[in-house]
Amino acid sequence: MHLRALTIALILITGLWQSHPSTAAAQSSLGRSSWLRLESQHFEFHYLPMQAGELDRVVPSAERAYERISAGLDFVMASKVPVVLFTLSGPLTREQIGAYADSPQVAPLRPHRTRMVLPLPGGAMPLDALFIHELTHIVMYELIQPGKGGDGGVPRWIQEGIATHMVRVWPDEDERLMRELVAAGTIPALSQLTGSGGFVNERVNYAVGHAAFDYIESRWGPTSIRRFLGALIIPRKDRTYDAVFELTPTEFDEAFRQYAKRRFTPVVR
Repeated sequence: MHLRALTIALILITGLWQSHPSTAAAQSSLGRSSWLRLESQHFEFHYLPMQAGELDRVVPSAERAYERISAGLDFVMASKVPVVLFTLSGPLTREQIGAYADSPQVAPLRPHRTRMVLPLPGGAMPLDALFIHELTHIVMYELIQPGKGGDGGVPRWIQEGIATHMVRVWPDEDERLMRELVAAGTIPALSQLTGSGGFVNERVNYAVGHAAFDYIESRWGPTSIRRFLGALIIPRKDRTYDAVFELTPTEFDEAFRQYAKRRFTPVVR
């Protein structure tokens, strides 16, 4: 099961989840007093009483994710990250959960604070991966547009690629997609992609992005990803690749294609 398939509601960024009349009604019927709050070193957890027993695994998982991403991307969040937890089989609807997550009880919308809205999957490993993936998004957004929210128009392959790279696990489908792209000779020119890339299967963004950040780290070292994100802040696409990798965008695309061919071409014995 994909990480995204585990989530009904993900990161809430100002402007992405707008309130509507049904939301207001949901808020009034929700009974906000039933939500509880627990703070850890880097997070503020909002949960319902029925989820209290899950906190013993949730809190350490979130803090492990923070340690990995803070170290890997050399970044410290200015404030604690609000996390609204829910269960897929719980009593609340998506609208009710979203209404609470979007309320001042979680965090004021001004100044902006991105909040994370996560389901509680079974087992420790999916939970760790989910926190790493979604917290990577939050850190990336803060790097690119500090205090504003939103993705700054960064292509989807970068958004999802860096998050899947930080998890350090290759889903079987993503490996299959990379092998199919290599076999068909259709590895995209990453520097030319915008938005969702126009792929029929949007999962291609996860696969090629994951492979790209694996490649960047393997060739230019562990600090190269942070430097790449820093160069995107400008943004200045044509100069980003030269500033970080000393390559033109075209040279980077060709170097990545060669890497993908070496890594994802089946070995015939």
